[in-house]
Amino acid sequence: MCAQNVVYRTGTAIDQQAIAAAVLRESMNPLFLQPDRFVVASDAADEQRVLGFGQLRPLSGAWELASLVVEPQARGRGLGSALVRRLLARVEGEEVWLLTLENTRPFYEPLGFVETPPDAAPLAMRLEQAVGSLVAGVVAGQQCIVMNTRASAPLP
Repeated sequence: MCAQNVVYRTGTAIDQQAIAAAVLRESMNPLFLQPDRFVVASDAADEQRVLGFGQLRPLSGAWELASLVVEPQARGRGLGSALVRRLLARVEGEEVWLLTLENTRPFYEPLGFVETPPDAAPLAMRLEQAVGSLVAGVVAGQQCIVMNTRASAPLP
C-alpha cells in the first residue's frame, strides 16, 4: 500500500466498531474512544477499510495523543508517522502528551516527542501511567513512559 493509496479523514460513528476492536486487540486503553477526535487512514479504493488511526484527547489544558494503531498489514510504510503529524497539525503549538511503552520511544522522538518525568505530567496522566506501568510490566515486561512535545524542537 503506497502513501498515495491512503485517504486521511476525521473519524465518524461508522468507524467506532473498527477502532474499538483494534484498540482491544492491541491491549490499549478502550476508554474515551470518540470517533470525531480521530484521524483515520483508510484505503483509497475502499474508504470503509480502516488501515490505521489515532486520536487527540483534551487533557488539563493540553492534549493527549492516544489510541494510535496501524493495522499489521499496513505497517512499515510511514502511516503511523503520517497520522501523528496530522494529529499534531490540528493543535499546532499546543502541548501534547502521550503514554507509551519504552520500546516505542524511537518511533516518537523523530516526531518531536521527548521522554518526560511522570511527575511533570497532568495528574490524570500520572495516574494512568502508574496503572499502565503495572499492566505493561506484567503483560509486556516493559515500563510505560510519559513523553511530550513542550520541550522539543519544532516538528519536522
